[in-house]
Amino acid sequence: MRPALMGNLSPFTRLVFAMLLTFSCFLGFFIAGVLVAIPIFHINLFDTLTLLNDFSDPITLALMKYLQVVQSFGLFIIPPLLAGFFFERNGLGYLKLDRSSKPLIYLFTFILLFAALPLINWMISINELMKLPEFLNGLEQWMKQSEEAAAKMTEAFLDTSTAGGFIFNLFMIAVLPSLGEEFMFRGLLQRLFSEWFKNVHVAILLSALLFGAMHMQFYGVMPRIFLGLLFGYLFYWTGSLWIPIFAHFINNASAVVSAYLAKTGILTGDWEKFGATDDPWLIGSSFVLTGILMFVIYRQNRKPATFNTD
Repeated sequence: MRPALMGNLSPFTRLVFAMLLTFSCFLGFFIAGVLVAIPIFHINLFDTLTLLNDFSDPITLALMKYLQVVQSFGLFIIPPLLAGFFFERNGLGYLKLDRSSKPLIYLFTFILLFAALPLINWMISINELMKLPEFLNGLEQWMKQSEEAAAKMTEAFLDTSTAGGFIFNLFMIAVLPSLGEEFMFRGLLQRLFSEWFKNVHVAILLSALLFGAMHMQFYGVMPRIFLGLLFGYLFYWTGSLWIPIFAHFINNASAVVSAYLAKTGILTGDWEKFGATDDPWLIGSSFVLTGILMFVIYRQNRKPATFNTD
């Protein structure tokens, strides 16, 4: 087999190239997506940004969902696969998608996500108490407005009681992000940081910080960083990207399923607070159980995702 086109690049140069590749793919997909959307949704280019603020319009909502799918492919799914081809001529192998794990690991991972719920919800409540100094009041107001806009968009996406709407939401909110974001943050960035710093723990931390920051929801950044760390170590310990993909899918799909069950009247009460508690014993138990399950996964299937750091 011929050597990879950019197999001899240094780790830092690979990282810079990956960033440029990601930006180029995103820009190309976004422009193509908007051009395709114009005849499909009967809009003109100048009205697009205005339309995206009206969550009550069904056409706007459909357009936003369409652009969300386009973004998933252009920003998260395609760039890491292309990077794998450029760096090793094997996108799937480069991202460790050619490795499998025992069924028991998937079971422990499934239990882990639900065991961690009280701990994650506690982090959310702590994060929401964040208060910036007075001189940063303008920044704080912008952060709150961004948070409210993101919450409104998520609520609009989840507002469906039809089977078709539920299946599409599962695809858009659970399947695509679990694939794309794990391709990008664990499969690509965690690997590149590991090769650059020659320390996998630094790589996991950096990719988790970027994962939390990427969502642009500042009052929910702590639990996302925690999930990023959890996904990062699941990837490192098992050596398979499919495990963090599965964990990410369970995390996102639980929200989609809960929202659908609430909209159809099957689930009553405040479904958004599922797993939330003020009981310090339950929060502490969640922390301990999460640690135990992570250790069990570590011991059950330790095939570290090792990378060439020469």
